[in-house]
Amino acid sequence: MATAKKAYARYFIVRGFETMWHGDPAQIGSRFRTFVITSNEFNSTQGTFQVYGLEAASAGVKDKRLAASDEEPAILFDKDFNGLDSAAKEFDRLVTDAQKGGFQKMTMMETLEFEDKLRRS
Repeated sequence: MATAKKAYARYFIVRGFETMWHGDPAQIGSRFRTFVITSNEFNSTQGTFQVYGLEAASAGVKDKRLAASDEEPAILFDKDFNGLDSAAKEFDRLVTDAQKGGFQKMTMMETLEFEDKLRRS
């Protein structure tokens, strides 16, 4: 039986990170996408940079915490790039495409409202 590919960071330094939501994170079934740039280059823009993106769903709020659904995250993208510039361009393209699909970054006010929901749960 074949197993599904698991996404993971191949490098330990995170050079870019963006999580976007389609819906209210406190609601069961709300979708989110996360995009990441990783590298083993601490002070250089040269070298290998991984860009990957995942999509999964919220399981709502449980025990005053955001709960993840039982489903495995779907791998939207996973590729290595030579140099930070090309990785950053792909990262920006993925974020822009997600925004066109209805995913949005949470504003500070939305974050505060969500944290209030967590406290009240």
